[in-house]
Amino acid sequence: MALKISFFSYIFAVSLHLTTTVLALSVTNHQHYPNRRDAIQRIILVGPTATLLTQGAQPALAYTPDPDPLRESLYLMSRVQEATVQQERFVNKATEQDVLKNKMKLTLRLVEKNYRLLDQITFAAEYVTPATALVDATTAGFESAEALQNAIDYVKSDLKSGPFEKDQKEYLTSNLTECRERLFDFLSYMPQDKLQAARKRVEEENVANRDEFDGDSDAGVYNPVVLPWKNR
Repeated sequence: MALKISFFSYIFAVSLHLTTTVLALSVTNHQHYPNRRDAIQRIILVGPTATLLTQGAQPALAYTPDPDPLRESLYLMSRVQEATVQQERFVNKATEQDVLKNKMKLTLRLVEKNYRLLDQITFAAEYVTPATALVDATTAGFESAEALQNAIDYVKSDLKSGPFEKDQKEYLTSNLTECRERLFDFLSYMPQDKLQAARKRVEEENVANRDEFDGDSDAGVYNPVVLPWKNR
């Protein structure tokens, strides 16, 4: 089996710093997702005070967070959208439950810990425009986070071993798609100049990674997905 040694070593190292960076954006420590009504109420109540708490020390790694906290949050949400496409590709290609579970447990754990989607939605809700759309926007955001959590929980608890049973793949892909699409709805209420800048950063980093790993004989095949906003 050809392992992407250099690539995954890089991702793992960056993930360590990303965790601390995203913690700086977190306005609360979510151990479990609350019900939708409570989440939206909390977002509305904390909106005016949901500001960036700290900026972590600059890492020794190449990853440098955006100095603009909203652009950083939008960047992380864009990475979540990209990750849902990657996870769907894993699901569509898998033939055995245990193989998919082993792969997705690792990658979804990184998505969950590094990007903290619900925390990003809570933080970015302060910037919803127009303000009268706050409930619609945060409902979409929470449903996005809820769908991602559904996929995470299913991989942890419901994938076993052997061939897939009826509707297992469909359940996973439907939740990943729901996460991505509802996040598009939430992001439509964000300042579009900052969203475009965040997406441009994702695109530029992907090009840089592709160029780096294409020349690395230990990296295997670097095969990124088409970024979801490119298809809209």
